[in-house]
Amino acid sequence: MKNIIEFYYNIKLEELHNKNEIYSFNINNNKFIFKPYNNDINKIDDIYRLNNYLQRKIPVDNIIPNKYNSTITKINNIPYILLQRRKQNNIRLSEISNISNTQINQIKTLERNNWEILWSNKIDYFEKQVEENKKKYPLIRESFDYFIGLGENAISYLVNTKKETKPTIHDTKVISHNNLLNSLYDPSNIILDHKARDIAEYIKLSFFQKNYNIFKELDIYFLYNPYSEYGIRVLFSRILYPSFYFELYDDILVGIKKEQELNKIISQINNYEIYLYNIYLYLRRYYNIPGIDWLKKQGINPR
Repeated sequence: MKNIIEFYYNIKLEELHNKNEIYSFNINNNKFIFKPYNNDINKIDDIYRLNNYLQRKIPVDNIIPNKYNSTITKINNIPYILLQRRKQNNIRLSEISNISNTQINQIKTLERNNWEILWSNKIDYFEKQVEENKKKYPLIRESFDYFIGLGENAISYLVNTKKETKPTIHDTKVISHNNLLNSLYDPSNIILDHKARDIAEYIKLSFFQKNYNIFKELDIYFLYNPYSEYGIRVLFSRILYPSFYFELYDDILVGIKKEQELNKIISQINNYEIYLYNIYLYLRRYYNIPGIDWLKKQGINPR
C-alpha cells in the first residue's frame, strides 16, 4: 500500500501504519488518513464541494485529490479517500452544537429523511439475519427481541409525532454525522439531518461512557438551541432507538467485534431504562411530550 499511495499522490512516505485497513502517516507534522470510502460513490462530488466550503468555517478534515485530480482512488476495485486531519475528534456536546450551528447551503443528496422507514427496513433485515444465525450467536438470540421492541417503540413514537405535530423554523437540516464515534470532522462522515440526530446519539453514548454531567450539558445546550415540540419529540424518538446495540450487532456479524462485548450492554439494561426515564423527565420539564408506559418510574432527580 505504501507504494500505491506514493504513486497516486506524488509523496514520499517514511512510515505507514495500518489499523483495520485504515492507513495513517505523517508529513511535515501533518497527519493523513487513507481509508476505504464506504459512502455512496455518487455523492462524493457533493461531499467534496461541501468539504471545500466548510474549510473556511470549521476545522473539517481536508479531502486530498490524487494526481489525476480524482477524490477517489480505486485499489482492487475498492474506493479509497485521502484525508488530511485538521483536528482530533472531540465528542463533546459543545463541539456538536458549534458544528450544527454552522450556516450551510442545503444539498439534497446529503439529506437524511424518514428515519421510521430506515429503522423499519433495518429491523426487518436484522430479523432475517438473526433467524439465519441464531445457533452461532446465542447472546444475540437472547437479547435481540428486547432491542427490537425498543426500536419498534421508537418507530411508533416518531410516527405519532409526525401525525400530531409539524416542523417549524427550528427544524431545518443541519450538519450531522453518520456515526458520532467516527470523526466529527471527517467530511465522508457528514450528512445533513435534523439537529436531534447527533444530540440523541450523544445522550445515549453518555450513559455508556458514564458522563455524569449530561444534564448540566443539556441545560447549556438548550439555552442556545431552541427546539419546537416536533423537534423535541423527534429527539426523544431517536433516544429510544437503540442504535448502539444494532451497530455492535453489525460489527459482530462482520467479525470486527466479539459477541461477548454485548454483555456490556445487556448487563446495563435495567440501569439504562432508568436513564431513559430520567431523560424523559428532564425533557418533560420543558416540553409536554408523551410518555412511554413501560419505562421504569424510578431514578435520580435529573439534574
